[in-house]
Amino acid sequence: MDHSFHERQSVGLILSLIGGSLDGYTFIHYGAFASAQTGNLVLAIIQASDGDWINVGKKLLSTLAFLVGIVMAKHLIRIFSTSKIYFWRLYILYFEAVIFFLLGFANINRNQVLVTTAIAFTAAIQWVTFDKIDGIPYTNLFTTGNLKSLAINFYDMISEKNEVAYRKFLNYALVIAFFISGVIIAVFTYKTLGIGAIQIIAVIALGLALRESYKLWRFQRLNNHMLK
Repeated sequence: MDHSFHERQSVGLILSLIGGSLDGYTFIHYGAFASAQTGNLVLAIIQASDGDWINVGKKLLSTLAFLVGIVMAKHLIRIFSTSKIYFWRLYILYFEAVIFFLLGFANINRNQVLVTTAIAFTAAIQWVTFDKIDGIPYTNLFTTGNLKSLAINFYDMISEKNEVAYRKFLNYALVIAFFISGVIIAVFTYKTLGIGAIQIIAVIALGLALRESYKLWRFQRLNNHMLK
């Protein structure tokens, strides 16, 4: 087992599922995006033209939280890379699960600013710390960049009979499919569970964290030594 568990395809696909679910949930519930800050800025400008400054402020706070999350993620990468502490990204997954679970409680969920900024902050950390699948860059929070890469590799695959492009094309196709599946899950769970739908996302994040923790534990046990 290497130190790059976070680049495994199965991990990236589940995180893409989570990314789609988060944006689907926050837009249905609040009319804002959790991580698609381009959409939030467009909506903020439109609302500003209507004089709806309260909602403008809410969206700008979400964008600010997203930027803070990116800076925090870069700082974490620097700290753990320097100290040579491996598998620290597992803690990110557990952190996500806890945050999303807490946000499903009514007394917390009614505070839109708190929920959207908390999700934006957490999602940004996920985006920066899990940014590759088998060395191939991808995005697990939104899918415009993935669509671009899908089309480019489709062209290279067809025109040049390029096997590497074929592998990348399949990778991006799966990422996009899982992202869309996440949005669909958010829509259906919100219709059945309401605000508690975000706790389903928490369960998915927790399940991923537990699965990867078990794999690490099993590897350490079989090899009779501990890894950092």
